[in-house]
Amino acid sequence: MQEYDRENVAKMFDEKNWNSPARASDPIHDRVSQLSLDSLELSPTDILLDIGTGNGNNAIKAAKYCSRVIGMDISQISLETARARASELALKNITFAMGSFENPSEELDITSQGITKILATYSLHHLPDKMKPAAIKNLAEILQNQGRLVLGDLMFFENPKNHTADFDKAGYDGGETDFPAPVELLIDNLEKLGAKCQIEKVHPLVGVIIADF
Repeated sequence: MQEYDRENVAKMFDEKNWNSPARASDPIHDRVSQLSLDSLELSPTDILLDIGTGNGNNAIKAAKYCSRVIGMDISQISLETARARASELALKNITFAMGSFENPSEELDITSQGITKILATYSLHHLPDKMKPAAIKNLAEILQNQGRLVLGDLMFFENPKNHTADFDKAGYDGGETDFPAPVELLIDNLEKLGAKCQIEKVHPLVGVIIADF
């Protein structure tokens, strides 16, 4: 049975701080992050929510292309690091706040921010499949049926048992705290909410979904 423990996941990211600028290059993760950012097709009028922002790497990259970025995470240490980085770069159009897929408005009323685009890279997979439909619905409601959601993440295009040698390469821990869904499940939930989806397969265990509402 897949179980989600938010405190444990937050603690893991507090301790690992793996998303720091100094981490070693990871070809699949880096490709997914760049493809996801490109797929947003940001414009100067966009307001972006980066959910699972970590240390703010993608939020900081996106800030130069859009009006405003809100980075959200469950790791307080990651948020503190992200704020410090944005301050060092004198970025005035980024806000970082505590929040999650299950409770996006934990610290900031996210539904009143006028979000037009949402980015989630390597974050949704921490929720077990039974929690993903509600999480995806929350994201759709933030967009108010008008905008683009980009999910760049672990997702199963094929049976993961056939790719165990690639788990580390893909960033998959085999099910300890990572609960990737079959890509069909993600697409089904998005389409039920009215999204039109495009899929980019990066690896049998990793992909990018572009959902327009």
